[in-house]
Amino acid sequence: MIGLCEFRLNALPTSGKLLCTFFLICMGIGYVFSQLNVFFTYNRADGEAGLSLQDIIVTFYGQPGVLLIESKLKGAMREHLDNEYDRNSLINWAKRGARKEKFSEIKGIIIKNCLRCHTAGGESSFAPFDKFSTVSDIFTRINYGVPVSRLITLSHIHMISIGVIFALSGIIFLFTPINEKLKTALLIFPFGSLMLDIFSWWLTKLTPVFAITVLIGGVCTVVSFTIQFVISLLTMWTSSRKSLLT
Repeated sequence: MIGLCEFRLNALPTSGKLLCTFFLICMGIGYVFSQLNVFFTYNRADGEAGLSLQDIIVTFYGQPGVLLIESKLKGAMREHLDNEYDRNSLINWAKRGARKEKFSEIKGIIIKNCLRCHTAGGESSFAPFDKFSTVSDIFTRINYGVPVSRLITLSHIHMISIGVIFALSGIIFLFTPINEKLKTALLIFPFGSLMLDIFSWWLTKLTPVFAITVLIGGVCTVVSFTIQFVISLLTMWTSSRKSLLT
């Protein structure tokens, strides 16, 4: 009999190895898609292709002095309204105070291009365009970055969901035959990176200088998960039970 403290992944029967392997593969694929979602959601926040520090700043800190609708239509929402005339019409209406007497000039553009998402049950239901008063309010807002209420929602979703992924992959990684001190560091590293990433969102909301720590935290979460993923799979399918990386 092997005690729990002595148990190693490569001692599992083939069925157990397959279970852990396919679990890690599914979690890995899911994590890749989550990172792709982050990229495609924020990579045009500043109006330029490619994820950059400026995208992070615009997303969390905003662009004080610039209307939110102008920032969105020239950045993240540009792909949803590629007609330049319609886009400029919405921006100019907003800059002129989003007056009711001129609403008829842009109402058709909103109905055609915006209501699919900006309505109850839509992807952007947190900013509904269901009546003129809400449209006027949203179109005249200054871009102060992601609202605190939205940031709270994003924070708790990411902290819990990604934290659970790291916990489950960590349980598997716990039984890899590597140096115990290194193992402890690699088990803690993903959680520290996750907290750095999410807490940096809030710091960037206050001052844009912390955008760099958002980027560092994000990169470290990817690296830490990848290290656990690779070491777990490699050690699981080796026949040797000697410690690695000692």
